[in-house]
Amino acid sequence: MNSVNRLLAPAIGGLMLAALAGCGEDPAKRFARAGQEFAHHDYLAAQADLAAALAAMPDDPRVLELHARNALAMGDGVAAGASLQKLPANRRPADFRLLVAEAALLREKPAEALAALGDDHSASGQRLRALALLGKGDKDAAAREFTAGVIAHPNDARLLAAAARYRLGEGDRIEARVLVDKALKADGGSLDAMIADGKVSTAEGDLSRALASYDKAARAYPGNLPALVGRAGVLGDLGRLDQLEQAIGALKGVGSDADVTYLSARLAAARGQWQKVRDLLQAAEGQLAERDDANVLYAQALVALGQPEQARARLAPLLLRHPENLVVRRELAKAQMAGGDNAGAVVTLRPFATSRTALPDDLRLLAKAAKDAGDVDIASFDARARFPSPRAMGALLANGDIAMRQGNWANAVDAYERILAATDGRNAMVLNNIAWAEGQLGNFDKAIGYGERAFKEAPGNASVMDTLGWLLVQQGRDRARGVQLLRDAAAKAPQNPTIQRHYAEARKG
Repeated sequence: MNSVNRLLAPAIGGLMLAALAGCGEDPAKRFARAGQEFAHHDYLAAQADLAAALAAMPDDPRVLELHARNALAMGDGVAAGASLQKLPANRRPADFRLLVAEAALLREKPAEALAALGDDHSASGQRLRALALLGKGDKDAAAREFTAGVIAHPNDARLLAAAARYRLGEGDRIEARVLVDKALKADGGSLDAMIADGKVSTAEGDLSRALASYDKAARAYPGNLPALVGRAGVLGDLGRLDQLEQAIGALKGVGSDADVTYLSARLAAARGQWQKVRDLLQAAEGQLAERDDANVLYAQALVALGQPEQARARLAPLLLRHPENLVVRRELAKAQMAGGDNAGAVVTLRPFATSRTALPDDLRLLAKAAKDAGDVDIASFDARARFPSPRAMGALLANGDIAMRQGNWANAVDAYERILAATDGRNAMVLNNIAWAEGQLGNFDKAIGYGERAFKEAPGNASVMDTLGWLLVQQGRDRARGVQLLRDAAAKAPQNPTIQRHYAEARKG
């Protein structure tokens, strides 16, 4: 899917259904029902009824128009264009040129879209014109059109959402957030606004908000592909693997093969099934060739399977295009080291040496590469890895705390584990937070292990007692001890509503 269709993607509802279930029913009734389904955003059901209505009334302008609108809502420019072409000139709706332009864009025909739009300067016209210019590769003109459109139509949610996604694609998260918030204020029920909010929130690291946006979109627009794909991606980021597996199952038969394959590969990677990752991505290599995230995942699998040179061939071009991408830089260095090119890895990782906020793990990787390469700077790299700067530690603490507040449990665990690795590993509150986050991820063995470590360091802390006690009660492991810990925590913190609630619920069970 090109960049324009990615911006149009909120309209995509799923694959076209041609099944003519209940074909004996009165076509007029099927058409009437399709209108109701369309109004309720159930485009998949509407398509089935419209297919039956079209079979019986192939030249009816009302059926053709609704079929075209429904096809556009599902992202099918071919079907929409065909129905629009059949509409007689005297029965075309007022927004006919806009419908034709959107159908052309979905068919990746930006020149046709521009021709259809003419000098239309409505909100929809400027949105579609900007997307068409983007489709032609004229980013400057597209940016000007988006800017002019937002000024002229400051309350059009679809235009604002499209502009937000464009700005996000250009790396401007701050402006993207401003535009998304305006879109949501203009129309909180707009599909485009909800999808844009999910994407911007994900880029900001606010996965709790992203998941809520995608959930809301999926409920309001049943079967909507971008909402389902976005939700599945966030579940993967959150480390909720069982829910991700269920989400992937819901996509089969609705989502594209490429989306299902990539998400399935992510799930396999999270479970350490690297051969499966490689097999999945190799089979869909053509479909995923332009996806950087898929190429990074493929490279990780290749390194894990002992094929570092192939991994380097995938990652080196990515780093040239995106030198600011720390994930690509890190994974390329790992591939270089796995292939014995430690000097090359030092060159790749050296920017971390001058970064005031470099993570201890990256500095340790650099120190190892330098040691194996015989680099004279190894001592300074190693020292910084063992004694990270206060700014780096502060950044990690802030990242962990933000992730906890947002319910981004996987990122919280990652941040706090990095802190433990760079310290003596005995900070009770860090251990306590990891215990809670691991419990939220369903990793209860790890959660209880961290909870016990936190309790050892701070046996009289109410929050620590609450976390360990609640985990023990939830899992039914030494329930009596868990209840006792919660009783002691409740006595120490009578004003803490969370602790009081846990103790009350434990007593019920």
